[in-house]
Parts: sequence; C-alpha cells; structure tokens
Amino acid sequence: MADNIKTVHTGIKANKETRLSGNILLFYSFDIGDDIDISEIRKKRMVDARFAAVSPYFKNYHMPLVVNLEDCYSRKKRKENREDCIASKVHHFGVVSFCYKIPFNATFEEIRTLVIENEKKYDAQSDQDCQVVFEIIHQAIAQPVCYNLKNMYCAVQVNPLSDGTQPDAFKSMYGNSIVSLLRFEKQHLSEYQTEEVLASTTGYYGQDFVIIDNEASFIYDNDYYESLDFFEFANIQKLELQYFDRLLDKKLNYFYSQSSYKIPWKAYIPFFKDYRLGEIYSLAKLRVDIAVITERLGNSIKMAGEPFYENLYSMLVGRLSLRTWKDSIDKKMDIIKDVYTVHQDNLTTGRGEILTIVIIVLIALEGLLLVIR
Repeated sequence: MADNIKTVHTGIKANKETRLSGNILLFYSFDIGDDIDISEIRKKRMVDARFAAVSPYFKNYHMPLVVNLEDCYSRKKRKENREDCIASKVHHFGVVSFCYKIPFNATFEEIRTLVIENEKKYDAQSDQDCQVVFEIIHQAIAQPVCYNLKNMYCAVQVNPLSDGTQPDAFKSMYGNSIVSLLRFEKQHLSEYQTEEVLASTTGYYGQDFVIIDNEASFIYDNDYYESLDFFEFANIQKLELQYFDRLLDKKLNYFYSQSSYKIPWKAYIPFFKDYRLGEIYSLAKLRVDIAVITERLGNSIKMAGEPFYENLYSMLVGRLSLRTWKDSIDKKMDIIKDVYTVHQDNLTTGRGEILTIVIIVLIALEGLLLVIR
C-alpha cells in the first residue's frame, strides 16, 4: 500500500479538474422504542407500507417494513416530494432507518464540500422524517420515545472513469483526497493516516473497489446496490449495541447507587411463586431480552459461498467497532448474571434458614406436647 501512495509523487498525478459522477449515500437509524408490532401497522393500515424484498444474504426473521415516506407526510396534511429518500424502513426491534441518495457531478474538492454540507442538511431532515413516521406508528410501539439514540453512516459512490483508469491508478491519484473525504476533513491527512485508511480496501471484479472507514466508505463502482444492505444493517447494529450499552450502564449505576438492597419479605416464603426481586429481577429480565436481540442482529446475515460480501461485512464490523461494543455489553451482562446469582443464593440461604427454624419449632412443640401429656 505504501508503494501506491509513493506513486502520487513519482509519476501519476491527480487532475484537480477531473469531474466525477456518482452519489452520496447517507444512512440514518433511530431507536424509537423497545419493540414495534409490524403486524399491527399493516392490520390497521397506519401507513402505506410493504415488506422489504428478501435479500439473499439475510435470514428471513429480519423482515423490515418499507414505509412510503411521502404517504406519511400526506397523512400529516403535508405534501413532500421525497425522491432523495430511497429507503425508509421500520424494524421490529424498535428501529426506523432511512437512506438518502444525493447525485453529483463534481471535482473531488467539490465532492468533499458536498458531503460536509449534505451531512448537516440531512442530519436535520432525518430528525424530521423520524418524527413524522414516529407520530403515525407510535401506537404500535412498546415504550415509544422519539428518539433514544441516533446513528449515521456515509458512503460516497463514484462511477469508474470512462478513460479506463484502473482502480490502483485511481487510488494513487486521489488517495489523499479519498482519505480526507472519508474523515470529513478539508485538508490532507498524514501519510500514516492515509496508509491506514487505504489498507481497508476490498474489490470483486478488479475494475472496482470499496474502502471502508469508521464513519464513511468510498465505493468505486457503478453496480453497488446489493452492498447498500450491509452498510445499512451495520449502522443499525452499531446503534442497537450503543443503546444497549447505555441502558445497561444506567441500570447498573442505579443499582450501585442504592446504599442497601432489601429483598422483599414475601420472597422468603417457601413455595410463594408470585414474588419479584425488584431491580434484580428487572436486570435479569433485561439481560435475557438483550441477549435475544443481539443474537438475532449478529446472526441475521448469512453468506455461504459469498467471499466478497463476507469480507465486506467483516471489514464493516471491524471499522465500526461492533465487536468492541458487543464485548462491552457481554461484560456488563456477566456482571448482571453475577449480581443475580449472589442475590438468588442469598434468597435460597434465607429460605433454608427459615425452613430450619420452622422444623426446630415444630420439634420443640412436639416435645412440649409430650411433656404436657
């Protein structure tokens, strides 16, 4: 990769006036509740919606609902032409997502400016779209709130040059500009940073390539539609993992802030089945709920015999630090498990002591009755 960068200074030079065509793709996701009843949305016809086409790379149990955004605005007595929003989806685990497509024909310097400007514009526009969808479907949401957390990811898609410029030559000419673009910087980054970003490159046919970074990706290909599902889903995964991590922090901090924890006295009664352990019980239930959702999110993608998309998704997982967030959640859930186990052991010990006392009292009463007789 270092050799590619050196060619910028040793032969191949970028033409600052070269105009590139393509699209800026912005992926937004919002957590708006614990769960969304998609069947209720369809049954009550809350909005014009249909199930998304089943991607061959996703398992069937992750079936989002595609919502007609213009219809949502129409139901709010507002007419909006939203051709820029190419996908608006409702996901059963409490998430709505949007994908915006902004076409361009510009130089690299102009593209950089367009990305920064449109990121600011659609940051506000996505909030408005989320609010409209939320107000229409809120009756089908468990614990509705607009919104708990928001996440964004950007992809810049460029059509290959018509003069037959090869991908390696294109990266050599515009490597510094690509890296600045992906980091939303107006100046070129250091050679070390440039090498690190350009190292995260993958391709399929040899005439295209994709560069994956933390907050944005660069796609040098005109056939990119199938890969959009992976960018969207990775962004949603990060959103949910961040939300669960924050939620576990709040629950654990609340529990630790209690000066002392008392187990309800009813819990000590043997065979009393309708007891609850208060915050401990809610922590244990939360642990199960999070485990189920994260397992579904992590296993929603299947790629048998698709090395390119498998590599693409693996790079997204690494760059978006999904495993780091997952590890953080797993550690906190282990803490919850330990806390629950300790209190369950205390409860079992307390019950055993109560039963022992009852047995001693019964023996003493029986002995007293014998003496009296």
